Amino acid sequence: MPLLIYVSLMTGVILAEPYSKVIECSFVHSADTPDRELYFRVGDYYHPIEFKKRERAGIISLQRMATFEVYEVVANHADEGDGYRLLASAQVPAHYQKVLLLVVEPNKEEGAKHRLIVIDDSTKTFPGSAFLFVNLCRQILKVDFGGASEDIGPDKVAVMPSEIGKKGGFVPCIIYNDKGEKYYENRLYSQQTARKIVFIGPPKLEGNLPVVSFLQQLLPQKLPKKLP
Repeated sequence: MPLLIYVSLMTGVILAEPYSKVIECSFVHSADTPDRELYFRVGDYYHPIEFKKRERAGIISLQRMATFEVYEVVANHADEGDGYRLLASAQVPAHYQKVLLLVVEPNKEEGAKHRLIVIDDSTKTFPGSAFLFVNLCRQILKVDFGGASEDIGPDKVAVMPSEIGKKGGFVPCIIYNDKGEKYYENRLYSQQTARKIVFIGPPKLEGNLPVVSFLQQLLPQKLPKKLP
């Protein structure tokens, strides 16, 4: 079944509805690119997700579903029916119209499973110059950023404004663990024409500090108004 069946170009109608029947999705993987091919299920069709390193995967627009699911191909699928195995699923709140679906690679040593985190990707919730912190650790983290402080639980996110001027600037950022110990300290560059996601992942080796990585997106530039 072609994915284009689910694409809608009725932009004016979508914006006029309080809860759109169409949702816009993009994808990112916690390990940049997975070690296997993953698929996003749309009805009976399995849409391959072409993850990009340090970028969002291509945006698709489709009819809203009760559950969003990510699958992998099963080599020996005699007992799997259609040859795909469910890796992770999540529900998307009805008021979300643009989402970033983050597929989280499990910690193999802990025997954990894949996780799917749904992020509200609208510029109203996540505006330009703001930073969105994603806690991929298994403990509560405290983030001090731009004069504000947020406690972020496991698999939770927090949008924090940077309050910088038109020329941009550096904003102090400190991340603490649940014992109040400092995990990370740096000055992060912010600009009004972009927004940035900060992924805080578990350490790669026991005893090391968490891994902090970034994903930036430039906002579309507004065209100057034509003179009459």
